[in-house]
Amino acid sequence: MTTLQLEIEGDGAVPATEDLLQIEGLSGTYEAETAVQREAALATIATIVAITAGTLTIAEKLYTWYQNYRRKQPKPKLDKVLLIGRKGQKLVLENASVEQIKQILDS
Repeated sequence: MTTLQLEIEGDGAVPATEDLLQIEGLSGTYEAETAVQREAALATIATIVAITAGTLTIAEKLYTWYQNYRRKQPKPKLDKVLLIGRKGQKLVLENASVEQIKQILDS
């Protein structure tokens, strides 16, 4: 099992996180941070346990989820999705490849 954290920012953070947690082989929870003046979630911190075979499979699923979500251009939108590795290393998913995601998951 691999445990990872994702920080998802933007008006669409909650629905995007909920979509992420629906992916087969991933399980987890999230907390939403809200802005008092807007009363809307601006960011979520998701802790995910991947119960699939290996880090390459997880990396491919994260990459596909992010690309599909961005391609839809949902309203509300995402501002940033940040993968946080076990040792604190960070990777913004916007221009990340499957291999870069896998490197964070492996370390």
